[in-house]
Amino acid sequence: MRTTQPVGGRSPRRDPVLQREAEEILATVRTLWKDLFRNPYAEAEQQGVTGPQVTVMACLVGKGATTLTELSRSLGMSHSSASGIVDRLESRGLVRRTQDTRDRRRTSIEVTEAVRRYVRELEEGPSGRLVRTLESATPAQRAVISKGLRLLRALLASTGGNRNEL
Repeated sequence: MRTTQPVGGRSPRRDPVLQREAEEILATVRTLWKDLFRNPYAEAEQQGVTGPQVTVMACLVGKGATTLTELSRSLGMSHSSASGIVDRLESRGLVRRTQDTRDRRRTSIEVTEAVRRYVRELEEGPSGRLVRTLESATPAQRAVISKGLRLLRALLASTGGNRNEL
């Protein structure tokens, strides 16, 4: 936690226990913020999945099993670009190609269950992640969480967040 030196160079004395509690609360708030507002695209990139690959996966989740021609048309990209992306996704085990049993010239592309979950999480965003998390809490636990957060917000508001006005 960063503190500023008051005029005159003296640092205000703080209760060390209170200071430690404040730092722990702030660390918890930072972790919550990071968990709720994480960037799934950046996470995908860290795992070697590119933005265009995420776009293809999302399209396939939305459309269901489809052909490469239908996929490239839906995304407005060339057949060769879509094919290259699907090849890379297939090599990573994220999509699979299956031959149509009625027409062997036709091959469908579909995503794995892991990709479906990933895209659902992308679509639901922070509130969806929070709902999923809160589903595992009891009503009493949810009430305690809510009450504690409302109390902290009210305390910060009543002190003006300890903002120094110029």
